[in-house]
Amino acid sequence: MPYKYKTELHCHTRHVSRCAGHDAEGIVDAYLAAGYTSIVITEHLAAGTFVEMQDRPLSEQMEHFVQGYREVKKAAKGRLNVLMGAEVNFAGTLSTDYLIYGLEEEFYHRCPDIYTQNKYWTASLVRNNGGVFIQAHPFRTNCAVTEDFVLDGIEVWNGHPFQKNHNRIAREYAKEYPQYILTSGGDHHDSNMEPDAGILTREPIVTEKQLAEVLRSRDFKLICDREARERSRESEKR
Repeated sequence: MPYKYKTELHCHTRHVSRCAGHDAEGIVDAYLAAGYTSIVITEHLAAGTFVEMQDRPLSEQMEHFVQGYREVKKAAKGRLNVLMGAEVNFAGTLSTDYLIYGLEEEFYHRCPDIYTQNKYWTASLVRNNGGVFIQAHPFRTNCAVTEDFVLDGIEVWNGHPFQKNHNRIAREYAKEYPQYILTSGGDHHDSNMEPDAGILTREPIVTEKQLAEVLRSRDFKLICDREARERSRESEKR
């Protein structure tokens, strides 16, 4: 069976991520046009996400955090499989971010304090609940490469056209850790960023649990569309 079903693993919306400008409807249209069947919404889960509600209970903060996922799911109207994910950052770690896959919305309501802890505590919590813990863009400026025992894998292709991700270094680094799951994500933020990353699978990914199982199986291929990334860069110049 061929690898033909496309899943984006790294996407932000303006509804939650303060650095993003693309709304739910635009995201759905863009990914459907690019032939994707599934998308994981990975809003920033960090103190900066909740600047305007930092004094509110964590339960209310988490209700805000899931709004982007809900908006995209609503806009998709069943045409695109929309999955819950997160990009968590811990206080004082600059751009050192971690992608969480395989856990449903209920997990985030049940564990609203995960971004207030540290990578060791959160990685264990994620795995104990059946999820996968991946370091995002590990060689981007201001990132610190995390110890191998903390991670299930690393993002070796980050398609953000306006960041210096040093993907080639990530690929070379990963060769030293054959146990790692290697992922690709577009780090989608804005409408001028074409879908250019993710994974190809034999079957469409329709649930968070299935995504975790596929990632652990390594039975997928990476999408690394350099031409789409370059078109995004060119559009910014115009």
